[in-house]
Amino acid sequence: MPGQPRATADRLPKGPHGLSREQVAASQRQRILDAVLDVVGERGYAAATVAHVTAAAGVSRTTFYEQFRNKQDAFLAAYDQFGAQFLADLDQVAGDTPAAVLPAAAARLVAWGRRRPLACRAFLVEIHAVGDEGLEHRDRVMALAEERFARVAAWVRHVDPTIPQPPRLVGRAVVAASWELTAQAVRATGDTTEDSRDALAYVWLLGLTGQPRGGR
Repeated sequence: MPGQPRATADRLPKGPHGLSREQVAASQRQRILDAVLDVVGERGYAAATVAHVTAAAGVSRTTFYEQFRNKQDAFLAAYDQFGAQFLADLDQVAGDTPAAVLPAAAARLVAWGRRRPLACRAFLVEIHAVGDEGLEHRDRVMALAEERFARVAAWVRHVDPTIPQPPRLVGRAVVAASWELTAQAVRATGDTTEDSRDALAYVWLLGLTGQPRGGR
């Protein structure tokens, strides 16, 4: 999907800059992490190479191997960081009722897809191409999302004690459905759509309350 926007950390200024070695290394590492997601999202995991990543990040091959063992190592580090940033962003969504919070969270997911479509494609679709180790990383990020579902479910019952505890594994089912729904949207259009936003909010409300419109 050439031509889609990339999000790569700012490159270091040319010439003397007064930055420490640690600051330089951190900047280079972040540029590689940003670049590997965008390159994999554009080319596919199998076709992406370290040379593609270093060119996109503006670093040398030597710099890449000072930070990472290989393409897979860099991609999985970027995958973990992207997942953590995304979940932390969702944690900032606020509201008084599930019917207010969940559509806002779904809208934020759509915003991520629009802002970094290549990275979202890498995160949701290309992780499967890594094999078992990639799926292990995916499972860990999904488990963190399940923990958030459990916390939201507890809050929902605090807001309205008449809402029952969701059955066991509902959180896993809701998270898995959300991942797949968004992945299908990314595969189809390179973006998450408004329809996906509405469907995601509906699925979460149904899983949390037993009612697709959030109850009272």
